[in-house]
Amino acid sequence: MVRVVSVEPHSIERTFQWLATLDGSTNAEIRPRVSGPIEKVAYQEGTVVQEGTLLFTIDKRPFAAALDKARGDYEAAVAQLNKSRLDVKRYTPLVAQRALSREQLDNAIAAEHQGVGNVEAAKGNLRTAELNLEWADVRSPINGLAGIALVRVGNLVSPQVALTTVSTLDPIRGSVNISEREYLTYAEILNNINDPRWAATRYLEILLINGKVFPHHAQRVIVNRQIDPTTGTLLLQALFPNPGNMLRPGMFAQIRVHTGRPIDVLLVPEVAVSEVQGQYRVSVVDAQNHVQVRNIHVGIQIDHQYVVEDGLSARERVIVEGQQNAPPGTRVNPVSAPAPAPSTPAGGR
Repeated sequence: MVRVVSVEPHSIERTFQWLATLDGSTNAEIRPRVSGPIEKVAYQEGTVVQEGTLLFTIDKRPFAAALDKARGDYEAAVAQLNKSRLDVKRYTPLVAQRALSREQLDNAIAAEHQGVGNVEAAKGNLRTAELNLEWADVRSPINGLAGIALVRVGNLVSPQVALTTVSTLDPIRGSVNISEREYLTYAEILNNINDPRWAATRYLEILLINGKVFPHHAQRVIVNRQIDPTTGTLLLQALFPNPGNMLRPGMFAQIRVHTGRPIDVLLVPEVAVSEVQGQYRVSVVDAQNHVQVRNIHVGIQIDHQYVVEDGLSARERVIVEGQQNAPPGTRVNPVSAPAPAPSTPAGGR
C-alpha cells in the first residue's frame, strides 16, 4: 500500500534570501602608536571591554626618560627666552641715551624672537613625549568584545603590528552582495525597507546554519550607493540586535527579506522528496495509477515542505509513504493522505 498526497497550490508570503556574512557593527583593530616590548597583557581575552579599558602595556622606561629630557629642554628654553626679554628691556633705554649701539639691541630683539620659537618647539617636543608615555598604555577605543591577544609579554611591537581586535557585536552587521538584476527586481522594496509604514510586513531576518530563525529582525538596512563595477554586485548590509553577543563575526547565515506580498506556489511534503547526487526526485502516481519517478527543482523549505519551482503540476499525486514498494512502472492502489498546510509565512525567490 502506498499513501499519496495531492500537490495543491497555496498562497504564501513572497520572500527572498541571500547568503550573508556576519561582522561587528564596528571593528577596531588595536595597534600601538609607539614601539617597544610588551610588558603586560592587561585584559581578559574574549570578554566585553569598555571604551578606555587598558588592554596592553608597553615598557614605559624609554618614554619616561624622553619626557624628563623634553621637560628639561622646555624649562631651559623658557629661561633663555626670559633672559632675552630682560636684555631687550635693559638695552632699549641705553640705546636711546647713546650708551649702547643699535646693533646690540637688534641682536637682543632677534634673540628674543628666536627664544619664542625655541619655547614653542620645546613645548611641542614635551607634548609629544607626554603622548608617547600615555600611548605606552594601549586602551580600547570602543565598547565591544575583545578578541584573543595576537602578541604576548616580551614581544617587540610597533605601529605596524596588530595586537587584537575589539568588535561591537550588538548590533551585529550582516552583509550580502546581490546582482544588478536582483536589485532591479526588488529595488522598490529594498529602497523603502526602513520605512516605518512597512515595518510589520517588510523586514529582514536571519536564518542560521542550524536551520533556526534568529529571533530579532533588522533594525536598519543600508543599501550601498553604487554597483561594484568589478563584480557587478551591490552591497547590502543590515544591523540586527544581538543581545548576549550570540552571533559572532565570521559566521555565515541566510538573510531573508519579507516582502508582505502573497504568491501562489506548489508545496510538496519533505517525506515525498529524495535527493540523489544533488537531484531532487519524487514518485508520482499518474491517472492510471502507475508510478513515475520525476526530477523536480525545489526552492526554500517551509516547515516540512518544499516549494516546487519546476517539475510538478497542480493536483498531481506524490507518494509520501511506501516508495520502497513502488518502483517506476508499478501499478499501485494509492490511499490519500491529508496534505499539511504551511504554518510559517515564507516564499521563494
